[in-house]
Amino acid sequence: MSVTGGPSRLRVGFVMLHTSPLDVPGTKDAGGMNVVVLAQAEALARAGHAIRIFTRRADPAAAARVELTPGLEVVHIDAGPARLLAKAEHEPVMAEFGAQLAAELAREPADVLHAEHWFSGIAALPVARRTGTPLVQSFHSIAVPEGSALPGERPESPGRLAGERRLAREADALIAVSEAERGTIVADLGGAPERVCVVPLGVDTELFRPCHTRECAERDEWFARGGAAEVIAVGRLHPLKGFDLALDALAAIPAARRPALRIVGAPPPDGDDYARGLHEQAARLGLLGSVAFEGALPRPELAARIRRATLMVVPSHTETFGLVALEAAASGVPVVARAAGGLREAVRDGETGVLVRGDDPREWAAVIAALLDDPERMAAMSRAARAHALGRSWGASAESLLAAYRGLLAARAGAGPVVSDGAAGARATRCG
Repeated sequence: MSVTGGPSRLRVGFVMLHTSPLDVPGTKDAGGMNVVVLAQAEALARAGHAIRIFTRRADPAAAARVELTPGLEVVHIDAGPARLLAKAEHEPVMAEFGAQLAAELAREPADVLHAEHWFSGIAALPVARRTGTPLVQSFHSIAVPEGSALPGERPESPGRLAGERRLAREADALIAVSEAERGTIVADLGGAPERVCVVPLGVDTELFRPCHTRECAERDEWFARGGAAEVIAVGRLHPLKGFDLALDALAAIPAARRPALRIVGAPPPDGDDYARGLHEQAARLGLLGSVAFEGALPRPELAARIRRATLMVVPSHTETFGLVALEAAASGVPVVARAAGGLREAVRDGETGVLVRGDDPREWAAVIAALLDDPERMAAMSRAARAHALGRSWGASAESLLAAYRGLLAARAGAGPVVSDGAAGARATRCG
């Protein structure tokens, strides 16, 4: 990639106030955002850039700095109590976090600050203005007003709706992970279209890969003996993820044809009620023999679980993209997902999986059962899904992100628009 604007080796500060890249996705408030930030940061570091990820200290024993790979370190910032906080408890610590972030940047400046989620953006915005550092903002999820008929994440603290709109207006550039998210940023938050860049996500196709015959021999033998297929659902146990719909759909499939359902994930700090409700729902529906709640798993174990599954379900009410659907595709596992948000882009309807509209569990059950009853169609989807995923890499995603950074730096320096040599990542970056 050949672009103008800024030094060849960039110093990038990712800001992750409320969750740490060191947390296992599916635990605490860690999810797809954590995977995305860490993967892009690692790819940028491998390309020779100096990357720091600033996060709030939630453990008093955590080291001040943790080097993950050469050129990539996590910096723990003291703001608020050194313990796990519920999401709603983070807004009061934003100012303190920003002050400590400013102190870190005074010791070691950054060429670009990239804030992840609105907490981070509001904390970083005054620092960016004082230091003259460009601020790039990613939302990862966007709140809808209380009482809205639209599906989406609810404001977990009073300032969120105003904070997201402010960042859409005032951040120097906005990063969306899908065309769906780009549309939401422009239409709902008032972000100027020319400042919203779509940076496609990648997937680790070596970690997430199809099951080799030998490692799945036990599963194949189980099927040969008439054993039930296994459907997997992955994510934090949060109402937005729609796991209750997955349970209702499973119950709507006749017992003789019913697959097993494996739910992988843990509740966020304030999500015990929903998690407990899922267990109670499974018991009420008579599914205790068909459902396994596995908790959160380290990434290698998660990848192994996914590739041994027959099908993945993603009933989330909304997703900016739906990274787990792409991870299933890389594993050769077809996906049944809600036709919402970025899932429309993560799943190629009828080719790598099926998109379902609405909340009728009978419709979801019919789609799941029809796929499981059609091995030839499932095999074709498996092949198409893997091919789809092979076209997405974290290296290309990081190149797209780097092009957005350099375009911003070039514009600030008065050097005009980004000039690209046609690399795949640069072509994928879209602003305006």
